[in-house]
Amino acid sequence: MRATKVVGLLATALLTTVVTACADPVEIAAIDTPVDLATLDVGNYPTQPREVGTVSNQDQARFVEAERLGDFVPTPADIDPRFVHTNPSIASVFLDARAALGKIMAVDRFTEVAPDFIGGFVSSAQTKPTNMGIDMVNAVMIFPDAQKAATAATELEKVDFGYAPNNQPIEIPGYPAATAHWQPDQQSIGSWFATGHLVIYTWVYDYLMTWLEKVDKQALLDLTRKSLDTIVPAVAKFTPTPSTDLMSLQRDRDGMLGRTAPRPREDSWINPPGVYTGRTARHFVSDPVDTAKMIDDHGIDLYANDGAEVYRARDIAGAQGVRDELGGVTRKFTASAAPKNLPSAQCKEYIGRQQRIAIRFYCAVSYDRYAAYVWSNQLLDAQQRISAQYALLVNAA
Repeated sequence: MRATKVVGLLATALLTTVVTACADPVEIAAIDTPVDLATLDVGNYPTQPREVGTVSNQDQARFVEAERLGDFVPTPADIDPRFVHTNPSIASVFLDARAALGKIMAVDRFTEVAPDFIGGFVSSAQTKPTNMGIDMVNAVMIFPDAQKAATAATELEKVDFGYAPNNQPIEIPGYPAATAHWQPDQQSIGSWFATGHLVIYTWVYDYLMTWLEKVDKQALLDLTRKSLDTIVPAVAKFTPTPSTDLMSLQRDRDGMLGRTAPRPREDSWINPPGVYTGRTARHFVSDPVDTAKMIDDHGIDLYANDGAEVYRARDIAGAQGVRDELGGVTRKFTASAAPKNLPSAQCKEYIGRQQRIAIRFYCAVSYDRYAAYVWSNQLLDAQQRISAQYALLVNAA
């Protein structure tokens, strides 16, 4: 079951059996149950798709470029299967280094020493939750050209190196061009490596080893190298947009953002609205491993995140499967009432240990190839949001 993002924010369709003349079932085909949209309680939420065109300002262009990069950045679980816990309250798409890196590195001089920074994408995870295992953070940053990326990597390492008096330089095996440091009295390492237009910052911190006052230098080096071995060839497939063309970037992809509910002003948010390939969704959830299985099982090829999450599956049955996973109950969730006149939607209430900081209610629905997921601290609001999102999907068809 795919984990729900609960920190920091965030039609049971008829099945028809196709049979042969001999009554042997050969295929199960899902269909959507007709719903009268006029009977739905959508509150004040919009139900018509939006036309989302080109970016309207430079910052928006930089965000979209960073989102494009995100499709090529591996998760820590891709690097090492131990990293199965993520924290969706950490920004993945960033222009301001404080939003994504401020807790793990010196960012007070970031703008000064990296003035040409365009945008970045962060991938982070832990081997155990609540700071009981190893943390890994990989931030990939875009610069206008290779020379500016190389200069930024060198200068950012100098700033980061000076942050702690006990930092010592260290060389990453296989990456002599990387500039890195570690702390001999802590299980911690930081590395900067420029590759093409990109700079990769890798940070590893082992809370348990540090608490036990043990240090394993080789383990730090091995994990850092393993991380770079995975990320460098992956991001090499990313084609940066020339700086002169950033303002021509399209915000949407295949109409995904247009059919995703816009974010209400009162909602808090960490990442900007965006559209990604299906597997990139793993960066935005608390359980990337189960999410990867959901993506593969149902053929999810695109994912949008704004006032809702919308997934595009391979077919109607795939979308219904995504709905069932997103809206299904677990030991942390109990079922809640479906919205009025939309019995196919599935709603649930969070009853886990993080109730003080978690969003309380979640609802999921599907239509055609699309599954949508919304959240709110009020059940009626969540029901209205999913009803409006359902109508939006229908109207966008």
